[in-house]
Amino acid sequence: MTKKLSFAIAFVVVAIIVAVQFSDPVKPTLSTSDSTDHSEAEQTSSIKQFSYNDILQNDEFRLGMQQAVENNDITLAQSLQQRAIEIGEAANLPDNEMSLISGENGLRFMQFLASRQLFADKFQEYYLSFKDIQPLKNDYPEAQDLFERSEQLVEKRDKQIRALAEQLAQESGKDVELYLQLAKQQWQERQSKTAD
Repeated sequence: MTKKLSFAIAFVVVAIIVAVQFSDPVKPTLSTSDSTDHSEAEQTSSIKQFSYNDILQNDEFRLGMQQAVENNDITLAQSLQQRAIEIGEAANLPDNEMSLISGENGLRFMQFLASRQLFADKFQEYYLSFKDIQPLKNDYPEAQDLFERSEQLVEKRDKQIRALAEQLAQESGKDVELYLQLAKQQWQERQSKTAD
């Protein structure tokens, strides 16, 4: 199934959900007043609100925007933004949420979120394979607030490996440096077991 077709199906499903929610009348409640009119605010509060986050966190949209950012494909990014706007309009998103996804600022916002997610995903890969994370930090400056925590995780990993190597060296009476590679392998094996 092509991405366009999948996204179109998702759009139709969202539109149907929204249409059903808006066509379902609010059930009257018993009241001591004679008024049978319900204010618009009461009706709106009884409808589950669809937010811009629901659109941006959709897997297909999220992965598509990540691909657009990674490949520097502005055409794909703009196409995804236009679909997000169409879905937002169909879902009657409030103006303040529509402004978050509309225009040049909206596009930059979506690209910003995608860059941060790319950093987080790639960091995990680099972390588990002992790659230097500096290139990631250079590629995804949008994730700057995640850099310190990433460095702390790398430092903690390296301390765990060092402690494991020291334990192995103590048992054998040999130099710690000889056991660093073995400790890395054992650490990786433990990580893959906990991931399963």
